[in-house]
Amino acid sequence: MKKLFLTIILIAIAIFMTYSVYIIGVFSSDELGYPTEYTAISSYYGFRILSGVSNFHNGVDFLAPQGSNIYAADSGIVDYVGFMSDGSGNTISVSHDSGISTMYCHTDETFLVNVGDYVQKGQIIGHVGPQYLSSGIMNGNTTGPHLHFMVLKDGYTVNPLAMI
Repeated sequence: MKKLFLTIILIAIAIFMTYSVYIIGVFSSDELGYPTEYTAISSYYGFRILSGVSNFHNGVDFLAPQGSNIYAADSGIVDYVGFMSDGSGNTISVSHDSGISTMYCHTDETFLVNVGDYVQKGQIIGHVGPQYLSSGIMNGNTTGPHLHFMVLKDGYTVNPLAMI
């Protein structure tokens, strides 16, 4: 009975976390652009089961071939470029005037922007990277090339699909 109750609670939380942005209306009507021309999604924002374990996926994974362009979803200032050991791998982060930040994870090793650069919406800021970097280490928690796209408001992740 405890397992059933816990499962129901987890499902309710997952539904709330996945759709709360739509319900609450956290954002203005300004939409973000797609961060890549590839719109197929391999993993959505919210709770998911991997290898029998429930975990929270804090972004959206766009299936995109290695080397595909990554576009700034909105204009803003680049505030991070580099490797993140939290599972994000090579990452570019942009702070936007609207108060949100976007993060583009699992990029290749040739960053096209630097910290402090102002980028325009739609500008190419990087490319989808490989599963393994030239040093031999994994490019974050990844099973292959894709773009992990995150949106943060007040330091918390929100569903990127509510913004696009």
